[in-house]
Amino acid sequence: MIAKEVGIAMKTVGAGLGRSKNHTGLLKKIKDSDRIQCYLLIALPLIGFFVFTLYPILWSAVKSFYYYDLVPSNTRFVGLKNFITLFTNGEDYWKAWLFTFKYMFIKLPIEIPLALILAVFLSKNLKLSGFFRNMYYLPCVISMAIIGIIFANIFDPFGIVNAWLLKLNVITEPIDWFGDTNKALFVLVLGGIWSSFGTNVVYFTAALSNVPKDLYEAAEIDGAGVFRKFFSVTVPMISNVFQTILLLAINGTLRTGEYIIVMTNGAPAGTTLTAEAYVMKSFLPGFSTGTPDLGYGCALSVISSIICAGIGLLYLRASRKMTELY
Repeated sequence: MIAKEVGIAMKTVGAGLGRSKNHTGLLKKIKDSDRIQCYLLIALPLIGFFVFTLYPILWSAVKSFYYYDLVPSNTRFVGLKNFITLFTNGEDYWKAWLFTFKYMFIKLPIEIPLALILAVFLSKNLKLSGFFRNMYYLPCVISMAIIGIIFANIFDPFGIVNAWLLKLNVITEPIDWFGDTNKALFVLVLGGIWSSFGTNVVYFTAALSNVPKDLYEAAEIDGAGVFRKFFSVTVPMISNVFQTILLLAINGTLRTGEYIIVMTNGAPAGTTLTAEAYVMKSFLPGFSTGTPDLGYGCALSVISSIICAGIGLLYLRASRKMTELY
């Protein structure tokens, strides 16, 4: 009996050792094969893309043809009704797009040049340049919702901005920053620049570090000053990176949603809602004031995606033309 149990135990140990050797052999095979390593490195991003990007896109596209309020028994196919409603009775959605473009055309012409100028100074290896580079990047790791809360409190009628303006006798009574569309837009632009400014500084700093110093030396020999070197050497040498940064900035601005909801919630009277915020506020559970119709919300998302893709393609085409000309 004892001998039988010992035999079984030995077989179990032997099988375990065999599996261990197989695992070791598999790991060695993976380690020695560049192709397998490449497949493994590609696999995780691809899985993430399919699960978190492609599947939600396809799901939204399918649900845009349905009435869907999260109650399975109420779900029904409505065909193109959601899209017809959008184009015939969706004035608020298109107004949100107009505000989105207004926000973008004010924010980006301020943010991008300032980031480039600051990056030029930080690339001079001045004292504490690394510290300031990190400080400017710090807001980029903060959630946009948190940034919205911060600026909503700073510009509250009883917030720090009004307190300082009253103390300095600049104003005689608190300003309602979110009671007027233009004032609210000013605060939104300010917070938006603060949140993404650091990322652009880092991108520009990296691009400037790759500009050959010989070009600046040659320009100095030719008698070029600071501005001439900037426009004749710096700008042309980072033009490709500049185009990429601008594309990312446009994409990020068009996708501004939760930041708007948290800060203004569309005040006053829904005039400060971007397209993304409009979709979130009107049709997603937790934001909608009524029964959410996710089918209609998906239709809005599909149209928004098409508009954003169209803007991106137009920008890329214009950039290609500019590159060919200059």
